[in-house]
Amino acid sequence: MTNKLTIAFSRREAELYRSHGLLEEARQLYNQVLEEAGALGPSLASSLQDKIRHLENELAELDVDLSDVVSERELCILRDGWGDAQSPGEINTCAAALSSIGLYEAAIEEYRKLIRLKQPLADYMVGLSDCLLAVFPPDQIDGEIEAIIEREQPEGTHPNRLRIAFAMELARRGVDRPALALYETARSIQPLPPKINALADALEKRLPIRSVRDAENNDAPRGNPAHQLKVRLANRLARLRGLIRKLRKS
Repeated sequence: MTNKLTIAFSRREAELYRSHGLLEEARQLYNQVLEEAGALGPSLASSLQDKIRHLENELAELDVDLSDVVSERELCILRDGWGDAQSPGEINTCAAALSSIGLYEAAIEEYRKLIRLKQPLADYMVGLSDCLLAVFPPDQIDGEIEAIIEREQPEGTHPNRLRIAFAMELARRGVDRPALALYETARSIQPLPPKINALADALEKRLPIRSVRDAENNDAPRGNPAHQLKVRLANRLARLRGLIRKLRKS
């Protein structure tokens, strides 16, 4: 009876992985179930073999080696390796490490801590912008930045401090429309200093020149599709494993 219950739970867990796009994880679980299912009849074994073949076909079509997807344990080591009392420098190092292996969403969460801790913009603006641009398309960037500002900007901070810094960083990279949107929002909150206002005016004038190029860039695939798939799977895998661990404890 215990064996049947274990197998039933493992099959549900495998289906959960599969439903979230974690095909390799699901395949490994189905193989484990198959090893334990010999005494339960040929029909169950045949069903499991069909599922495994189907998953292997899907993985083959993706043509992606998922063997180097970061495990939850490795992610925890990167994020929590210094314990609960991380210094701002350690948080920054952790964020940079996560970003370097493609875990941009996890890195963003670390960089947000630096905003809450009122750290100098120069410490994290480039790294955080890199991660945001890796995760979100250009037409969503300014909205994501506004959400970060609303949630993370400490009280008493100049209302446009982060907004202007992000706008300047995006403009430096040629991501003009989101940068201009941030400048315009900043203007609506408080008049811009003359130098910043001049930057915003210059950006607005050059937008028509770049409009065709921007449209082409938005239509083109961003980055290596295989790498981006691994990034999404690694982030989702860490979250999903945490969820399953909680369910088992409950």
